[in-house]
Amino acid sequence: MSLIKYVKGDLFHLTRTPTTEPILLAHACNCLGIWGGGIAFAFKQRFMSSYKLYHKYCSKFSSEPAQLLGTALLLPVSSKDRDYIEGISESLIIVCLFTSVMGQESPDEIAENTLRALLDLKKQLLDLDSIPNDTARLILENYRRKLDSQTEMMPTVNMPRINAGIFDVPWNLTEDAMKKTHMQFKVYTL
Repeated sequence: MSLIKYVKGDLFHLTRTPTTEPILLAHACNCLGIWGGGIAFAFKQRFMSSYKLYHKYCSKFSSEPAQLLGTALLLPVSSKDRDYIEGISESLIIVCLFTSVMGQESPDEIAENTLRALLDLKKQLLDLDSIPNDTARLILENYRRKLDSQTEMMPTVNMPRINAGIFDVPWNLTEDAMKKTHMQFKVYTL
């Protein structure tokens, strides 16, 4: 059974709160390398280095961006980013969930892509060698070393109500997809 906890507050408060474990900040992304509106734009303003990595990654798929649908990309932040805080941001990972090419899919298709992207995220968290970004992988490897070897590392995924803004997907469809993953989520609402 999945655990979804709702928190009233600003998702980005986590970027200013000391912690001993990785902070995963997830959001739904298009496959074209554009963080131009909604929460994606807020991520871009705060973590430009992550945006540049995302944009570069998407450009590799420019001839067939739909190949990214249903996948997840884990990205670190940089000390050059506006919201970088030494001692906290070293544990921060931005999670891009590729749920729509650019919003033209139906709500049901976006929800299905969300499920697939979350399952891809789960797979990467269980098999750290499958994470393409070296820095993001290292953050998680260092945390895993601190844990008892019998403990499964599955950090909480923190996010806003993904897909409900620009992609205009009814929240219950995304929530149903999240429940099917058996992962822990904190969903931030203002």
